[in-house]
Amino acid sequence: MASSIEKFDLIIIGSGPAGYLAAILAARKSCSIAVIERAELGGTCLNRGCIPTKALLHEGFIWHHLAGTGFVKNREETASYFKYALGKKTDAVSQVVSGIRRLLARDSITLIQGDASFVSSRTLSVKREGKVIRQLESDRILIASGAVPVEVPPLRKDGRRILGSDEALNMTELPQSMAIVGGGKRGVEFGTFFNTFGVSVTVIEKESRILPKMDREISVRYRGLLTKRGIKIVTDAQIVAADLSKEKDSAALRIIQKGKEEKLEFQKVLVVGDRRGNTDGLDAAKASLTLKDGFIAVDSRMKTSAPGVYAAGDVAGKGFFAHKAFLEAETAVRNLLGEDRQMDYRFIPTCLYSYPEAASVGLTEEEAKAKYKEIKIGKFPFVGCGRAVAASEQDGMVKIISEAQYGEILGVHILGPRATELIHLGAMAMKHEIGIEEIKDMTFAHPTFSEAFFEAALDISDEAIHIMKE
Repeated sequence: MASSIEKFDLIIIGSGPAGYLAAILAARKSCSIAVIERAELGGTCLNRGCIPTKALLHEGFIWHHLAGTGFVKNREETASYFKYALGKKTDAVSQVVSGIRRLLARDSITLIQGDASFVSSRTLSVKREGKVIRQLESDRILIASGAVPVEVPPLRKDGRRILGSDEALNMTELPQSMAIVGGGKRGVEFGTFFNTFGVSVTVIEKESRILPKMDREISVRYRGLLTKRGIKIVTDAQIVAADLSKEKDSAALRIIQKGKEEKLEFQKVLVVGDRRGNTDGLDAAKASLTLKDGFIAVDSRMKTSAPGVYAAGDVAGKGFFAHKAFLEAETAVRNLLGEDRQMDYRFIPTCLYSYPEAASVGLTEEEAKAKYKEIKIGKFPFVGCGRAVAASEQDGMVKIISEAQYGEILGVHILGPRATELIHLGAMAMKHEIGIEEIKDMTFAHPTFSEAFFEAALDISDEAIHIMKE
């Protein structure tokens, strides 16, 4: 049992993007900081999410292009490069985590390994192997403990045939076939990666379309691209049972789609569906914390129902993006230190890092039509962009939605090369109220992918240059 209570200006539970950023920002204000982490420094993002998946997708993108040139001759070469990609992933994670560790040490932030639980809204105990090793106290506590997968009853993971994303990231052998349950961003990313390395992939989605939270046109176009690559898409699908054969190393899924039931068999099933806030073991009731729909309830200032306790990142819901977590952490820290800041989610991009990439910010076409009386839409296909043609990345388009009278940009949706980079042109324009006419007055370097954004703005008034129109 810990003998005394240690006091800090701020205690942070979790060391993922929200946690480590909050610690660094508070340390700059000369605060004493303790960060409690039960698992790996950097949380899901650095160890099992953003960094490893993007490292794998980058290598998959390279292999995809090599395969398109005819360079890849047989499955043995594919398997060899897959193992090389796994090594690059491990190296990337190690480098980024080491960098965060150095930043925390630079700012004299106390990092404590163990399980945090509330004793009261001001006091936390830290356990290791079931024993209390330290007790901490502060008037300011930030919960940044992340999120965990929601177990789907018919698809209980066994780590061998039914996998979660953690197991998928550590696979050393490629399966012949794989079902990916969940057609959102993570499902599509894993689908494109494994498809590139010769796995027969089927994406199963309960909604009527994949990428259901993105603009419908982007979703429909992306489905076409995946189908063209040989990925099977099953939508409006409900999985009612999973039969794990003892004789065969496989899993058979019973699926109901539009009233009809069928049985599909796969060597591996990857479940990347819903998530909930990671509040396991926190004893949230002792701090009088309120949970809503599986997440810690917060207001626009990231304040919870408990005095002096804030939450940020995945544990607070509203999407699972590291950049959203960064903004929420900054908002929480500023409020904890006496400022008055509120969250504004309007300009936070949604990014899909598969290939081709896709990204969105602002309103979808459906949302814009519902909210505004009149809108205008400009589109430009990458097939008309010289840089895209030169790079053999011609799939997709830039789509800009604007308010008809004043040219205010309401939403930007991009499918194609560098979409996750180009989306910031739209986010910046929206944030700083740069309208269509101001974009048309700019000069974009040639040849660049960003010219497609410029041409889409021109297309709002039917002035696009490098496109044939009837």
